[in-house]
Amino acid sequence: MPPVKPDRMTGQPLARDISLPLLLGGHGPAWLQVATGQADPILGLPRSGNGYQFIRITGGWAAQPFPVDPGCDNCAPGPLPVYYLADGSRVASRVGTADFAAPAATRGALWLVSYRRGADLRTATGQAQEVSVTGAALGPRLELPAGYAIDQETRAGLLLVREAAGSGPVRYELWDPGTRRAERSFVNLIAASPAEIAWVDCTEGCQVHVMDLASGSSRQFSLSGQSTAYAGAFSPDGRFLALLVTARITATGQAAAIRLTVATVASGQMTAVPGTMVGSGNGVSFGWQAGSHRLIADLATGPPGQPEWQIAVWGPGDTRLSTTLVRIPENSWPVIDQGPY
Repeated sequence: MPPVKPDRMTGQPLARDISLPLLLGGHGPAWLQVATGQADPILGLPRSGNGYQFIRITGGWAAQPFPVDPGCDNCAPGPLPVYYLADGSRVASRVGTADFAAPAATRGALWLVSYRRGADLRTATGQAQEVSVTGAALGPRLELPAGYAIDQETRAGLLLVREAAGSGPVRYELWDPGTRRAERSFVNLIAASPAEIAWVDCTEGCQVHVMDLASGSSRQFSLSGQSTAYAGAFSPDGRFLALLVTARITATGQAAAIRLTVATVASGQMTAVPGTMVGSGNGVSFGWQAGSHRLIADLATGPPGQPEWQIAVWGPGDTRLSTTLVRIPENSWPVIDQGPY
């Protein structure tokens, strides 16, 4: 098993007066006020036996119940209701129904993707419709390439991914709906936004590549030593790219520890986020608070049946990480990164 020690991030106590609401997914959707531990339930989401997953879209979140097991591998789950929750709102509103939801490139919109019930996702053709957060159709319905779904829309086209990927590297396609052609392919993609895409190439050392989708230009910066990046997240304005990277490597080449690093996209300057090094066996989620340069990370620390989460906060220029522990209802979890989860 991968090492789990250290099993917590380290830093100064989080200020009690900080405004830090976190969305909770699962069986008890709510906004958690991290400083006080108060959880305010989200209205407008009917009770779901499997709980709710959330997908980040510009200006808020798409919410959808977790599907019931369809009883077969790689089968389409069938249509489920999709809801919209604006940032900071306590009331969700219904948008429509779909098998899957995905972010649009513009504020106040999302994509709904549907398949024939029970279809094999490895070969099925999805029907995609862009809609407003009120459910109004925005443009014509599209037929996606067989076996693909929308990861998210960008300003250069739809970023597609295979719905049922094999054991090899996951390949993403930047697809132009007008020409129905893939303009570019990516493997080892770690982050995407409407304006930028980032991926890792470790053929000669490990380098992070960032492409500006408006100009088509790309820049790259190297990770130190034997480090590689597992995941990434662009700040809302695209100036920063947060990365989860390996921090220590064993003699056999296995990751012993991981930590968060933030790259300044324009310069490639890399800054290790202090206090974030933990054993590689720990699950760290991270993302940026809406409209800010505040990086948030979470780590489950409580024993089974006693859910406790460590929440960490850092911003460019901070010399220390700020942390706190919060109790969260069982079968719920913080929603920080892009999702769905």
